[in-house]
Amino acid sequence: MKAPPCILAFASLTACVQAHGYISKPKATYQPNTPYTDYNAITTAAVNKGFAGGKYNGSPSQNTQVFTEHWNATGYKSLRDMTDPIATDYGHSVETATPVDVTGYTEMWWQNNEYKEGFIASHEGPCEAWIGETQVFHYDNCAARFKSYPAKIPADYSSCKGDCLFAFYWLALHEPNWQIYKQCVPITNNGSGASTTTQSSSVGDNGGSTTTQASASTDDGPSDDIQTVTSTDNSASDVTQSEASVGGEASNAEQTESTEAPSSTSNTPAPDTATPEPQPATDAPETTPSVPEAAPATPTATEAATPSGKCVLRRRS
Repeated sequence: MKAPPCILAFASLTACVQAHGYISKPKATYQPNTPYTDYNAITTAAVNKGFAGGKYNGSPSQNTQVFTEHWNATGYKSLRDMTDPIATDYGHSVETATPVDVTGYTEMWWQNNEYKEGFIASHEGPCEAWIGETQVFHYDNCAARFKSYPAKIPADYSSCKGDCLFAFYWLALHEPNWQIYKQCVPITNNGSGASTTTQSSSVGDNGGSTTTQASASTDDGPSDDIQTVTSTDNSASDVTQSEASVGGEASNAEQTESTEAPSSTSNTPAPDTATPEPQPATDAPETTPSVPEAAPATPTATEAATPSGKCVLRRRS
């Protein structure tokens, strides 16, 4: 029996770090130092009697074909309907991250940087995406249909009005233990699209938060950087998102929030004063002291440092 490549030797473990993939557009944010590309949960054909009678230990394409043939008998309305009770969260993707502006987006990207693939070729099976209660897409065999790096899946984001949650589901059927992948990206559909935005803010002396977001996107190539979020209790929490695109030319623009103190000007006239003398009275000249204009003070917005998360070594199934 051939051993899986990720257990042959310790040296080969490094090849399994990003063995499955992640959402690179719209860019997901992941918890640092976690196997963020790994599957969320395992299930089998025993999950539903509708899959009974099928043979699921053949080739990836054969398994997927049998799965598809039995799908209608299960009564599931969607892949989400099937997998949500088993994989109850979004793995290591951060549901509360700063929303990504998807204005003008027409695709979702999935990629594996270690092997320079979109979907792992052997991990055939269905995938679908949702925005709230709207199904964005569903395909019966995503690895076989979308073979580029990154995998570029047509996606309609128009159902998002304001801030939304984009959720991606993928079931890999290359072996009898089916792997469930479930990740999410907070998105917004009100902004200017792919322009770069940097935001900085700080709060309080007893505890504070600093938030920085930076992005640059292009449709010409995959992105190699991963967004991570870190937090520190009782002092300050930092959330950082960064995105860099590889290939083509990426446009960058930066907006920095600053606070300008209002200027104040005060002119106070002095009352007229007459000075009596033994001789005929002579009026004293009017004097009007002037308060100089206060110069506006402009604090400099400070951009938070961008941490980079490292991934836990995982095996490639």
